[in-house]
Amino acid sequence: MNATGQTVSTLQEFGNDQSLYAFLKGNHRTHAHLDWRSPLEWLEKTPSCIYHNGAHIDGVLSLAPDPVHYHWVRFLSLRNELSPANVWKTLFGSILNSYQFASADMITALCYQNWMETLLFTHGWKKVQKVIVLTWQGILPQKYENDSSIMMRKMKLDDLQQVIHIDDLCFDTYWKFSPTTLTLAFEQSGYSSVAVMDDRIVGFQISSADLYRAHLVRLAVLPEFRKHGIGARLVSNMLWHFSMPWIRQITVNTQYDNEASIHLYRHSGFEYQGEFFPIFQYPNPLG
Repeated sequence: MNATGQTVSTLQEFGNDQSLYAFLKGNHRTHAHLDWRSPLEWLEKTPSCIYHNGAHIDGVLSLAPDPVHYHWVRFLSLRNELSPANVWKTLFGSILNSYQFASADMITALCYQNWMETLLFTHGWKKVQKVIVLTWQGILPQKYENDSSIMMRKMKLDDLQQVIHIDDLCFDTYWKFSPTTLTLAFEQSGYSSVAVMDDRIVGFQISSADLYRAHLVRLAVLPEFRKHGIGARLVSNMLWHFSMPWIRQITVNTQYDNEASIHLYRHSGFEYQGEFFPIFQYPNPLG
């Protein structure tokens, strides 16, 4: 603890659930990249910390890895009246000093808000990628019928092992999902489906939804079955499922330089209208 009474603690060291719950319910400057978990679930994991004076919390931060070696800024919340730079420097510096990062570890952040982008840029983080948002324009693509070669059906819990295998083959670096995250995505999805050939799952899609919007979260096809229209069938299956009067918007994200994905989504009726989110990376977690 320093002279001002401020200190940084882990959730377990802090030990005041009532103060933490009250802080999490407050109207603070917040960045959240939760991936189907609550802020508290991330803060329970290492490395995470709380900046506080006694029971009074000024900020919280979680860089918990998922999967191993991939440390997204999962949750950051700072009191509005405080300097974001000062609180961030204390929280992030505490994690750098106390957590044993490995040479393979990557610390990254998907910036949804300008203040977060400015904060990271001014603290030496580098912009390494850009995610663009494509919005469906309301024109339904071809409705594929199941035939003898390929069948579309709703994803089942028993499918998850095959789905996890496909996902692991299809995504790398920032875009990796752990089996736990993929399972949570399925369990909380608005609609998930698989493409089946000869009793084998060769592709899948997972989409989230609320009362008015749907979002294509994950789309993957086994590498050896690509360029056979399976991705287009999965996207079509998803769009037809959500073709209801109360669903007012359907979106999908992809990397700005992923030409194959952009071509597929545009062919399915999505268009890029200028919305994007930069990805920043901390240069060297080992210091």
